[in-house]
Amino acid sequence: MFTGKTAIVTGSGSGIGRAIAHEMAKRNAHTVLVGRDLRSIEKVSQEIEPLGKGQVLVRKADVSNSKEVQKVVEDVLSQFGKIDILVNNAAIAGPTVPITELKEEDWDEVIKVDLKSVFIFCKAVIPHMIARKYGKIINFSSIAAKEGNPNLIAYCAAKAGVISLSRSLALGVAPLGININCIAPAVTETPMMRGLPDEQVAVLKKRTPMQRFGQPEEQAAVVCFLASNEASYITGQCINVSGGRGEY
Repeated sequence: MFTGKTAIVTGSGSGIGRAIAHEMAKRNAHTVLVGRDLRSIEKVSQEIEPLGKGQVLVRKADVSNSKEVQKVVEDVLSQFGKIDILVNNAAIAGPTVPITELKEEDWDEVIKVDLKSVFIFCKAVIPHMIARKYGKIINFSSIAAKEGNPNLIAYCAAKAGVISLSRSLALGVAPLGININCIAPAVTETPMMRGLPDEQVAVLKKRTPMQRFGQPEEQAAVVCFLASNEASYITGQCINVSGGRGEY
């Protein structure tokens, strides 16, 4: 499906990002793994190299730092000559506390990693996509952006910003062969979930009509669809991959 195409996946060292990298590699994309933990993305690189015909490139970077992101983009263009797919998956949840206990520096960090990074990477990549009149960008929001959560205020605000940013960008480049969409997952079984008390797990499952958590591979499958030519007439949308949670 993606033979000859180049895909950048941020936050690809674990969880959903790892699953996306696996699926891109299986579909023969040249897959660029970007993350802050070099050991993790190198491990994923070793996992996916045998899966398909594409090459794998590993780059350690802080996705909220414009200089580091620009360096990644330059390296990818030097190696592969083009960028076809960008998946902005990297994110942090921040402290789970009410606003009365939320520190300003924690708010700033979540906004920087979860929202500013999407702006920075899109700004760096879109000019190259405009020049080629082709590109697929998938940004990760969250069902929390639509439902709200009194103890994850910064996360919800950042992820809501990702939806609006994606919509605005999509409208600007829609005539230029570039599709930009969002995915809003509900709770997905990733390393972030480990260590949650059993009672909290039960509550979260009860809130989900399907009565289970999502799997990283289920999120990755929707990413691959949106990155494919089969989704050529879809842009500016935020798709819930949430087991039935969220607005309809």
